[in-house]
Amino acid sequence: MKHKSTQMHNGFLIARRTFQVLLTALLIVIAFPTKSTFKYEFSKGQFWKHENLISPIDFAIKKTDKEIQTEKEEIEKNKKLFFRKDTAFEKNEMANFELKYADSFDPATIKTVEGLLERLYSIGILQNVGENTNNDIVVVEGNVARETEADEFLTLKQATEELGKMIEKSNLPNKEKLIGILTDQLKANLILDEQMTNQVLETQLQELTNNKGLVYTGELIISRGEQITEEKYRILSSLKQEYEGENISKNKQHTIALGQFLLVVIALSAMMLFINHSNKETFNDNNKIRLILFVILFMNLIVAGVMFVNPKYIYAVPLCLTPIIIRTFFNTKTALYVFLVSIIIIGFAVPNSFEFVFYQLIAGMMAIVSIEHSDKRSNFLLTSLFIFVSYALIYIATSLIQNMELNQLEWQRFVMFALNAIMVLFSVPFVALLEKMFHLLSDFSLIGYTNTNNKILRELSAKAPGTFQHCVQVANIAEDLIHEIGGNAMLTRAGALHHDIGKIMTPMFFVENQNTGFNPHDEISNEESAQVIISHVTNGVALAKKYHLPQQITDFIRTHHGTSKTKYFYNKQLAEFPDMPVDEQAFTYKGPRPFSRETAVVMMVDSVEAASRSLKNHSEEAISKLVDGIIDAQIADDQYSNSDITFRDVNKAKAILKKKLQSIYHVRIEYPVDKPKTK
Repeated sequence: MKHKSTQMHNGFLIARRTFQVLLTALLIVIAFPTKSTFKYEFSKGQFWKHENLISPIDFAIKKTDKEIQTEKEEIEKNKKLFFRKDTAFEKNEMANFELKYADSFDPATIKTVEGLLERLYSIGILQNVGENTNNDIVVVEGNVARETEADEFLTLKQATEELGKMIEKSNLPNKEKLIGILTDQLKANLILDEQMTNQVLETQLQELTNNKGLVYTGELIISRGEQITEEKYRILSSLKQEYEGENISKNKQHTIALGQFLLVVIALSAMMLFINHSNKETFNDNNKIRLILFVILFMNLIVAGVMFVNPKYIYAVPLCLTPIIIRTFFNTKTALYVFLVSIIIIGFAVPNSFEFVFYQLIAGMMAIVSIEHSDKRSNFLLTSLFIFVSYALIYIATSLIQNMELNQLEWQRFVMFALNAIMVLFSVPFVALLEKMFHLLSDFSLIGYTNTNNKILRELSAKAPGTFQHCVQVANIAEDLIHEIGGNAMLTRAGALHHDIGKIMTPMFFVENQNTGFNPHDEISNEESAQVIISHVTNGVALAKKYHLPQQITDFIRTHHGTSKTKYFYNKQLAEFPDMPVDEQAFTYKGPRPFSRETAVVMMVDSVEAASRSLKNHSEEAISKLVDGIIDAQIADDQYSNSDITFRDVNKAKAILKKKLQSIYHVRIEYPVDKPKTK
């Protein structure tokens, strides 16, 4: 019956994981656009590693963004300026002069001046527009436009100087007065038509083509082993752009989407198999799997959003958040594998997939290494710096491979790398949010729970000092032990420090706190004594709830005795009342048994450390016998059946425990005594 129940549980678990993988894959595929994928990877400066590439289609060679920008700037620089000749203005100006100065000058002078003005206006006076008018200009007079050189006309300054010279050469009276009046009077009669100028410029810019040549079907593009030069790179990039940007029929869209879906499912399934193989506890924990899939999906959605806006900003996305976040909840191996799967999935959709994956993988590994032994949140500044330096060095290296000069490096890339690294600092609040969303415990929070100055541990130290010392000793040994066999050392330490907090309620019933010679167990029955001892587990769970300890730490309180018996009082009851039946349940802890490596280790260390205090002889042999006896009895009692700890781990744990206890009790090697020499 139990076997059938286990099979059903495993079946439901696999079905749930399958559904989670399929749903996540579906959402990822929906987020990214459906497009054909160019099957060749290439980089400028490298050699073509594939077969000879023959063009399968006719396509245009695209200009680079820099070339297009240069051409636009050239067009704007050499744009034609359109001027309209204002003939009505000329007549008005001369009429106004005659009317205004009829009383000041004689008719002959006025007529001569009008002739001079008419002469200048007939040549044409250009409006000063503050732009380069050395180029050709277009003069529009009525409905007729005439393209000519700007030198044919006068500027206002030139016209004023010419007018002054003509008056000086004339026989007119009051020459200085006339020059002053006419200098103020003279205006340009060729006025810039801004609307027409801008319309023609806009038309020229729109007519600017993005292409600079054609490649025809069947034409050899590049041969195997040929170096990818600047020109070849441009042709290959144009073919890739044409291939991935082609209009896809509905049927083909569905086929491509199905292929993308299957690839994502395969990647996520491989990740699930790895987690199941390396850490069954994580695989069995729904919240942990949901967290992993959520982080992968979240990062994919961010990349999809950036790709929609502009793919060139892809390196500003802080993908290194993935390994950092996963590492704070899981071990390094899981963090690296999840990150690898995540960037492979994203690599299907981004340009230059190989280069992208290489960038992210190196930066991600540096992030994991830098945060591996981090016990301070301020260390994220160092992690951020490592990420920026990794990106920058890879960019410089790949640019050199592509035969690019250092002065050609794009500073915008470094800005994106810097933004990427800065956003990594937001992992701390993001982790805090994920802790609440998925009810998990990160290393950041565990740092606080391993502080012996927190409220509950201070109370334990004050009310049950012997128990407190026992907890510290168990924490020290268990942490070292879990480092050796593998597991979350910080969680183990936090759980060990809190596993006996329930003894706060009845401290004097536990031998480590009895320093007056009085033993309250002498006043009550064996069964009552057993119940008091057992109650420290339930009391501990109640205190954990009161002090809002997370479930992961509470699990250590519940499991550190498993379903074992209070053997001292059980055996005492059997010895004192051999003829009476014994209620075994009254002497048995309610459990559950340990269900992780961490809780199993704390059970081992707790039992061995407590028992070692009662040893009168702390010799190497006595300690070895004690450790083997206690742990073998727990194995025989089936206490470790729910945890993923192996016999190899158990043997390693025994060896470490023996070594630690010998060190604690200062066991020394017994040196042989020198015998007196006989003659």
